[in-house]
Amino acid sequence: MLIKDQRTKTQVMTNASQILTEMANTLRTGRLQDDEESVFLAWDIGVSRASAGVHPRESLMAASVFFRAAFTTLSQRLLGESQAAQLLKLVVTALEQSISMRIREAASSYTGFLLNKVTEAQRAERQRIARELHDRIGHSISVAQRQLELSNLYRPTEPAKALAKLEMAQQAIQETMYNLRQVTSDLHPPGGRTLEKGLLGYLDMVGADDVQIELVVNGDQSWAPPNVSEECLLILREAARNALTHGAPSAILIRIDVAPHELVASVIDDGCGFDPDQPTPKGSMGLSSIRERTQLLGGTVTIASEPGRGVRIDLTVPLQRRSDDQE
Repeated sequence: MLIKDQRTKTQVMTNASQILTEMANTLRTGRLQDDEESVFLAWDIGVSRASAGVHPRESLMAASVFFRAAFTTLSQRLLGESQAAQLLKLVVTALEQSISMRIREAASSYTGFLLNKVTEAQRAERQRIARELHDRIGHSISVAQRQLELSNLYRPTEPAKALAKLEMAQQAIQETMYNLRQVTSDLHPPGGRTLEKGLLGYLDMVGADDVQIELVVNGDQSWAPPNVSEECLLILREAARNALTHGAPSAILIRIDVAPHELVASVIDDGCGFDPDQPTPKGSMGLSSIRERTQLLGGTVTIASEPGRGVRIDLTVPLQRRSDDQE
């Protein structure tokens, strides 16, 4: 997986070459040689892995494979040396330190990249909330205020007209209350609810009469820790919201399978779809948010779509078994 694209392959080969060069210098000088370039490369690797959605376990597996290969080769080459045991101890220590340093630095930049993406997502979410408040609530309040002003204006001379304006103001206030409930429902944390109940509540609130929405949940939802359930609810809710807002579908199917070791979910719609190879429109953060939340859960997400053929989003999140289940 780490060498599917040329840039990643170059990083892997350069990293391995630097480590082997350090091992040669260690054997020559008797101590580990520090190389600042290796730190910069590790930082670049961490950012690249995070931006490509490659889980850190892939890098750890690659490091383990490299360590075994390097150790086997080095031990064979040192068999004929008079101080084979001492040299082997030196080079293995240096090899472990060199690989550990790279993993540590790459992990730091990996985490930093994700933190920055979370910050961007939070900023975009605040902007979205501000737009919602301005467009949906601010507008209704302005309408209500204007109708009340007109009602006061007409009251002395045209009581019937004043009453009509008052009724329009009441309607605008009712619309404001409805919109406010929708906005605050999006902000309300889903803690204390099962994943199924949280999705049902959201779908009941936003569902359109002309869209058939089906939700299927299999397995024991208690197998998913509360924090995982909450994040998955936000991911699936965002996927459904994207479909309803941008896809104009006639049907949406949401399926969730919860097993002791993983949660698997799909959101499928038959809407207008889109071209995944085209850049994401400016201001559209829905799919980015889905990817980032999934990465933070250590899961994987695939988004497949074609123009005119709907969208399919598949989510897989590993679940850690509780200690009482392992005993």
